[in-house]
Amino acid sequence: MSRAAQRRHQATASHAHKELLSLMKAFGYRHSMNDVFADFVEMSALAISNAVDRHHFEAREKRYLEIAKKYDREELTRFPQMFGALTMTFEERVQQLVPNGDGLADVLGQTYMMLELGNDRAGQFFTPYTVSRMMAGISMTDGASSIERDGFVTVLEPASGAGGMVIACADALNDAGHNYQQRMHATCIDIDPRCVHMTYVQLALLHIPAIVVHGNALSGESWGSWFTPAHVLGGWGRRLRAARARKDAEVPALEAAATAEAEVCIVEPAVHGPARHLDDPVLRVFVPDDQLALF
Repeated sequence: MSRAAQRRHQATASHAHKELLSLMKAFGYRHSMNDVFADFVEMSALAISNAVDRHHFEAREKRYLEIAKKYDREELTRFPQMFGALTMTFEERVQQLVPNGDGLADVLGQTYMMLELGNDRAGQFFTPYTVSRMMAGISMTDGASSIERDGFVTVLEPASGAGGMVIACADALNDAGHNYQQRMHATCIDIDPRCVHMTYVQLALLHIPAIVVHGNALSGESWGSWFTPAHVLGGWGRRLRAARARKDAEVPALEAAATAEAEVCIVEPAVHGPARHLDDPVLRVFVPDDQLALF
């Protein structure tokens, strides 16, 4: 990141985000910053996953303890402090979230670049969030029709990076007056485990229903899946299966109708709206003073 960008970030970053950067830099030279960042996002992902995913609990708890052995007691106390600072960084963004406002942010992607961890040989750079938000605004223009038809819109990100594009899609839905926590489900794929952990942590903290896959989108290989709390608690597995079954059932009916009318054309499935309609508030959900607005 250029010095100008660093100065701009220092001038605009929240207190919580500055604290996150300060805590990471406090590890000094005993551990490489690259390792500290990777361990932080992995331990955070493991802790969140183990709160909702009992199937992978033992293996992920074992991995968490393996990472913890690398640090002494004083260093370990910084990890929950960093997680708290990250949570509050997102909380401050969500508290101010209104349509066409400042919006959300790719906090971990920004942090990664601020720590100068970008790898030019591996192409490990994260798209500036302003660019992601512009692209999401263009690509999500048909989101309203999908929501009207299915009750929600699905997003597929085959190279998720830190999850910035999915966060930007949530921003775009919010600008359109939709509650992204209820109206969007994301499937994210990345071959780099660190990117998988970054994406998972950010989407989990924003309560975005998602499945984050450690895999290769080109070859179809998959080595692990991470389900966000919003996916598990919102019953999204059932909702996605029901939507697929509805579409599969409608295709034969459409084909039969097309044959009967002797029309040689390609038709789009005329999917009926969901049986149960949810009224989404345009503004954010009001919560008690002692509850995070993230959830």
